[in-house]
Amino acid sequence: MKISAAQADELMGGPWFDGYTKVVDMHQELVTVDDFDVEARAVAYDDTEMVLFGGGLTVLGTLDLSSDVHSIFAVRGVLRARRLILGDALLVVQGTVELDEWLFGPENEGLFAINSMQIESSEQDAMLANVRAPVIAMLDRERCEFVLREHGEPRETGQLVPEVLDGVDLDPYVRPELVLGDRLRERLLGGQPVFR
Repeated sequence: MKISAAQADELMGGPWFDGYTKVVDMHQELVTVDDFDVEARAVAYDDTEMVLFGGGLTVLGTLDLSSDVHSIFAVRGVLRARRLILGDALLVVQGTVELDEWLFGPENEGLFAINSMQIESSEQDAMLANVRAPVIAMLDRERCEFVLREHGEPRETGQLVPEVLDGVDLDPYVRPELVLGDRLRERLLGGQPVFR
């Protein structure tokens, strides 16, 4: 069914859709999909998407928010996935995020909010309390550093495996967090550990 952006924002408790679209696709029941690749979806629909999953969303594989796609996805209740890769699309969750393997948030233009809190906010710990994932590696764009968690416990950059850290700051023309992000992505996608 379709609802107005104002109705969607009221359901989500924030101004997420208004100003970007007039109409939002609303799924009232739980939606379950194998994989959720935002770029592939944009190609298939030949457009960006504005969607509210009112009964929750379960992705059996990877939810990838891609780059260069500025769709908006809102989830009420529980967002479940095996893996979550943040990107240029906007993802807002009113509830909890439950991941089997990891959450990776590299440098991107998107927005990721849980219960109106973001990683860049002063409520970082409160936001992460609503995420259940064995590994979290999210770039705090405001502080230009990765926020790292392993089974809910804070980790420091120095606790990453040497393969991720070695020579990260060798090139003075490349920001270290970008190199770190590329290496973290490669290891996570390859199923390799990122912490010592």
